[in-house]
Amino acid sequence: MGEPVAGKFLLEILTKGMYSNPMHVYREYIQNSTDSIDKAVAAGLISASEAAIHIQIDSSAQTIIIHDNGCGITAEKAREILLSIGDSEKNGVDERGFRGIGRLAGLAYADKVQFVTSAYGETVKTVMTCDCVKMQRLLQKSNTETSDVMETFKAISTFADPQPEEKDAHYFEVRMLGVPTDSGLLEENDVWSYLSETAPVDFNSQQFSQAQKIRDHFSGYGCPITCYKILRGARKLPIYKPYSRSLSTGKQAKTKSKDYVRDVEFVYAEASDGQPLYIGWLALTDFSGIISDEAVQGIRFRKGNILVGNNTTFVKYFPSEGHNANRMFAGEIHALHNDLVPNSQRDDFEPNAIYSEMREKLSKWAGEINKQYRRGMSEATSALRRLNQLNAEQQELEEKIDTGAITSDEKREQIADRLKQIAKKRETEERTVRKAQERGTFDADRVETVERVLSQTETAAKRITSLNKKIVNADYSTKHDLPSSYSRDERKLYQRIISVIDTFFTDDPQTAEKLREAIKSELSVKKK
Repeated sequence: MGEPVAGKFLLEILTKGMYSNPMHVYREYIQNSTDSIDKAVAAGLISASEAAIHIQIDSSAQTIIIHDNGCGITAEKAREILLSIGDSEKNGVDERGFRGIGRLAGLAYADKVQFVTSAYGETVKTVMTCDCVKMQRLLQKSNTETSDVMETFKAISTFADPQPEEKDAHYFEVRMLGVPTDSGLLEENDVWSYLSETAPVDFNSQQFSQAQKIRDHFSGYGCPITCYKILRGARKLPIYKPYSRSLSTGKQAKTKSKDYVRDVEFVYAEASDGQPLYIGWLALTDFSGIISDEAVQGIRFRKGNILVGNNTTFVKYFPSEGHNANRMFAGEIHALHNDLVPNSQRDDFEPNAIYSEMREKLSKWAGEINKQYRRGMSEATSALRRLNQLNAEQQELEEKIDTGAITSDEKREQIADRLKQIAKKRETEERTVRKAQERGTFDADRVETVERVLSQTETAAKRITSLNKKIVNADYSTKHDLPSSYSRDERKLYQRIISVIDTFFTDDPQTAEKLREAIKSELSVKKK
């Protein structure tokens, strides 16, 4: 009986099967770069401020280069490390990558992938090239040239003769050559957007006023956010997280508006073993609607400041209406406990007792913020907005009455009924706003606005009685439209016609007025 074999098709699973979203290629290589940079900083090769990851995309040449100035790999160990699969020395605790397979990520999305590296103090660099076209050929079911995964990987990998390098150089570089144009990996704007959400980068303090407050709070708990300088393109522009001082809300263009991030709230918990479990921040806004910008929509999980999952991963933590609830919030939960380990596809965490603790605590917190902010502040904000609209509508009605909006008995009844509806709805909205005001739901920036709207509401409510009298006593605006030569019955018929026009064109009063003027002009002289 033969020895067990890890078949060659495992290589396909470890490349395209593991990284079905091509963009994850960037995440895996950046993850390895950050670990290398951490080692270089710890060894004193570079300072934290000097550390950098540089990404260059050349869509015309179909190439991608990801370069870091980490510690690199020595020539002595390069062949062993680069040819190993699933054999990583990383501990998975203070290092982001640990399964030893992230290096394979690009093999499914290029004709060739090169790994170029040099370590400090050495005068040579190592260049390993993986022939991905050959890999696809070897992985065909009909091909029998190789049988197991290591044999196949070695068959597609070649090492160039040692090449000279500066003694002080230390780096690791991934070169993806012949990247398919339809993979999306060459679309720079999409790549930069993906990295701003996913990569371990910092906030842009000029765009996000709460940035320093978040940094200080996390540092105060002994959990500073580890950020890396990731530079894009030939100009080496830094990539930042996408958060800013405002969030776009609303689903449709005509209803879109902005909610401003007025403050942030923090959450922190320890596990049953006393270790820090997680720390996070939540943007406090008006919560007036669903955040339309998916780059910041939803509470996000991060481990080592790298995204885990996406903007929907937190949905299951809300007790009800999770999808809609999560889309109204923006913030981050940074997993801290050593046992909170991202799974192989990094779309969630590995299930274990500590993960269950996190789920229990965060589910309780999600229920609290949903009640306090989404349902509390959102309802109060909506009530305030509707109250303002009702006051404005009453003012508009009064102006219409003064300028001859009552053209018939039917029109008089319509206006009176609408005024009654406004008064009734206003009482309901006013109660909601005043209760929210008593609870302190509205922040300091909106106190003045709330008081102004409530004052206008009191004034509008006091005018209801006098406005009703005005409606009752108002003459038809059509009363003097026709010459005196018309009989009473003819005048009544005219008023009925105008009433029908007003009713038919309720949503288009300008057209109704034009028709009235046209009829009035035609009847200005009674024909015999």
